[in-house]
Amino acid sequence: MAQVKTCDLVETEQKPPEGETGGAQEGVSVPTLRRAVHRARILRDIKLRANEVSATIVIAPDGFGKTTLLCQRVAEVQRDSSRGVARMIDAAGMDGEELYGLLGELEMHLDARLRPLVAIDNLPTLHGAALEGVAGRMRSLHRRGFEFLLACLPGNRAFANGMGDAYKVTPQALVVRPREYSDWTRMLGISGELDVYDLTQGIPALVAMLGIVDGRQLSLEAFSRAAAALYRGALEEMRRGRDSLYRTACLLVLTGAGSLRDFERIGMRVRVQSWSRIAREYPLFGVDVEQGTYRCLVQGSKAMGELCRQMTRARPLFAVRAIKILMAADNVDRAVHIAGMLEHTEDALGVLTEHPTSFALSGNVAFVRDMMESMGDVSAASTPVGGVLALYLSALMSGEFRLARALGSELRRRRNEIKGEVAPESWAQARALCNMWPDCRGIGLPEIDAAFTQGHATVASQDLELHARIYAELIGGSGDVTLESHIQGFTELSGEGVSIPRVLLACDRALVDAMCGDMGDVRAMDANMQRMATRLLERKVAPIATHIRMVAATCRLFSGLPVADERAFIDAGTLSVRTSDFATQLFCLVGEGWQALVLGQCSNALFRAHQVLKLATEDQRVVMAWARMLECCAHLADTPRMALDGEADLLDLAEPAQTPAEAWTAALRLAAAHRSSELSAWCSLNKKMLLTKGFTAFARQAVAVLGDKVGLITRVLPGDYAMAAGMDSEPAPREGEAPWEGSDDADLLLGQVNVRLFGGFQVERGGHVATDAIWRRRRACIIAARLVLAAGAFVGRKEIGEEVWPDKDYLHARETLYAGLSSLRSAFGQSDDGPQYVLTQGEGVAINTEYVVSDTMRFDALARDILLGRARTTGRQLIEACLRLDELYTGPLYVPNFGDTSFYVRQRRLYQTKFVDCMMRGAHVALELDDLPVASWLIDAALRQAPLREDVIRAAMHIYDKGGRRREVVELYNSHVHVLEQELHSLPERETQMAYEAIIHGDREVELLA
Repeated sequence: MAQVKTCDLVETEQKPPEGETGGAQEGVSVPTLRRAVHRARILRDIKLRANEVSATIVIAPDGFGKTTLLCQRVAEVQRDSSRGVARMIDAAGMDGEELYGLLGELEMHLDARLRPLVAIDNLPTLHGAALEGVAGRMRSLHRRGFEFLLACLPGNRAFANGMGDAYKVTPQALVVRPREYSDWTRMLGISGELDVYDLTQGIPALVAMLGIVDGRQLSLEAFSRAAAALYRGALEEMRRGRDSLYRTACLLVLTGAGSLRDFERIGMRVRVQSWSRIAREYPLFGVDVEQGTYRCLVQGSKAMGELCRQMTRARPLFAVRAIKILMAADNVDRAVHIAGMLEHTEDALGVLTEHPTSFALSGNVAFVRDMMESMGDVSAASTPVGGVLALYLSALMSGEFRLARALGSELRRRRNEIKGEVAPESWAQARALCNMWPDCRGIGLPEIDAAFTQGHATVASQDLELHARIYAELIGGSGDVTLESHIQGFTELSGEGVSIPRVLLACDRALVDAMCGDMGDVRAMDANMQRMATRLLERKVAPIATHIRMVAATCRLFSGLPVADERAFIDAGTLSVRTSDFATQLFCLVGEGWQALVLGQCSNALFRAHQVLKLATEDQRVVMAWARMLECCAHLADTPRMALDGEADLLDLAEPAQTPAEAWTAALRLAAAHRSSELSAWCSLNKKMLLTKGFTAFARQAVAVLGDKVGLITRVLPGDYAMAAGMDSEPAPREGEAPWEGSDDADLLLGQVNVRLFGGFQVERGGHVATDAIWRRRRACIIAARLVLAAGAFVGRKEIGEEVWPDKDYLHARETLYAGLSSLRSAFGQSDDGPQYVLTQGEGVAINTEYVVSDTMRFDALARDILLGRARTTGRQLIEACLRLDELYTGPLYVPNFGDTSFYVRQRRLYQTKFVDCMMRGAHVALELDDLPVASWLIDAALRQAPLREDVIRAAMHIYDKGGRRREVVELYNSHVHVLEQELHSLPERETQMAYEAIIHGDREVELLA
């Protein structure tokens, strides 16, 4: 009798144990389909065509839900009361004769009048007479009323072609379509944050696997293994069937992703029909014939890496060809990854010799060194010229100039071999890379006829030559550079690969933008530069990483950001000494000086400025101007006002300035001496020089460093020169908005009264605590506190009476309130012809906020800006606001010990919560700026007010861990647990426990790999 099977999890191709399933009339249960997504669209098409065709053939690789579809169709027929008879056969391992005999048994046991369904899974590959016999028997049974549903792999195309009148369900029809994603997501509990198609390409088995993906390493590995198993199965099927697509499919897996034209670039011709077959029969390779692209899944996973390693060992020639394809596509990183799997280094050395510059220009210098070291004790004289050139360029990129000199000498000795063994394009790139350090002695390449490289310039060589010209003009010239629009910044370099020429041009773009004062989002650009520098350091490309750090430090200086890398200019200066780059040495000296000035080291800054001014030439206008501004700012920052006033008398203001630096240094000196009239006249006389467009960033930096000392200059010049345009400057208020709140008490107007309610009740007038006897009256203090908390809003007399005197009736409370308000007016010193501190309108009473201010009002203004944010509020400003709020909040809100205090208790709790939220926000911002001392200060302030808040505990543990205070983390958590267990009979939240365990055990979340 026919053997059938049931289905458990339909999205995978795992074969459950066989079991017999009969018709509904015979009392056999319907196949179990737990967690099955109903493929209604496909089943409807199969049902409509069942009577028209001899059979329906589902032909697809494993993972496309063939077994699921058969189970669902069987269940559908069994539920049909007019039919009810279905058989599902697992034909795996059968030959043609067995299958033919099984069909004969079905003909004997099943009643054709009930139109029975026969579903055959894992249809074996048949040929010749066996194929004709089985196909003929199926057609005969179909004419009698049988319905056939078959499932097989794409390699069984002979049977599909033999059943020409059958309906074929292709893999493209089985993939999960976008309109079906909602059903799969709901049924399988797939996270809505996942990009389903990008991760799975719609393959049903992988879509089902997303139900277990939660970001943890275990689930990611399981998903990757499942995807790799599908590729392994497809390749194994092609190999067994000796399919002509096998080699092409292997290359697709090895290369991972790219363009179909990459195969043609190495002389490998693949017919369009072959690409169409792969796209049609094996969608998992992601081939798009129209777009000319392909993309395999989970390329960077461990499971796919193991599959590629097995293929490389079994078919090393495939790996070599894949490397050539990747090199032609300029995907050097992937080529290095595959080359590292080769067991025979001769194959990798051949690629290295053929492409001697590509590995250095992509930052893969470690690969070149490893390849050369694997050759053993082989002299440079016996190494191919291409290999020597590759090692030479890698030595330059890694900063090993002594080795580069030795290899350069070897290349000069073998100059006659270069034309025959090195491509002109590679030689042009090598020359351009070498010319980045034109003054470094001994590393030059031999001179070869210009005709050898004429007409063979590449994009990389042109970019390197362009960088050399731009950098020389920026650092050692006038700085007057106009960049072409195609030169991208670091934001566009966020891909996986590294291109040294593009990185250098991005540095040039950043320098030009910094000197023009037009950097956009400086923090984002700085983060991108730091990430790129880290990647290059990991690849051991130290000189380029050092150059990026220097550019990043320069951008931070011009934008007003705090110093983050004090050694950036020092390391770049050391490198420039090794390469004899005198212009960069001077530039780094000025940068060191500006960093020292920002950090308050005025003497050091002045010394650096004098060094540069003594050594620089007049041709180096950028360095000279920056050094003159540094000298002026360092002197002004470290000189008393009286001395500056005397120096201002010695300035010759009659002669106009010849350079922008000269005009600005004189203007800064006058502003620091508070000579407003002379400054105005000087600015009028030298307006053109002061407003030179290319000098705006230098002037803005000087104004930012000196701050209020030269605040006078911002009144006579456009707003672009005030540091309000910088990152850490005070932002200009928006229209209709007050400036940043939090003015000091010294700024109070004459006659204003300051009421403090945090930490107790206190009244100040003119900056001094009020000691009048009338303020000792409890009644006046309570009414004043209630009105101050209303912040200028009118409070009803009845409401005040019920709160202050709840035990009195309305009339008595009203009379007492009248006396209390009279006492309050007297305490404020209010008179008919003086300031009106207390206002009354109808039944309402309020304070006049023009003359009465309070710490609660300033608290509310600061908290609003901290928690809600403002368009141009920077991180440093927000931290300063948090510190001022911490200074303002001296303790819990004042609560009187008289009357109904419920209102005050609510307000106390509200202010305490706001304070903790503000401290948390400030601590997070401080962490983003890597300012651990401030973050620790703010989180400690939050802990003092809310020692049991779980989010505060978690943030404190994280900050302590970042600061290396592991013992305090343990003490804080243990004390928190003790308090909860002993006093509240509770336990910490799960998030707090997980945060503590992550800190102690060093666990970190793993991000989902594409």
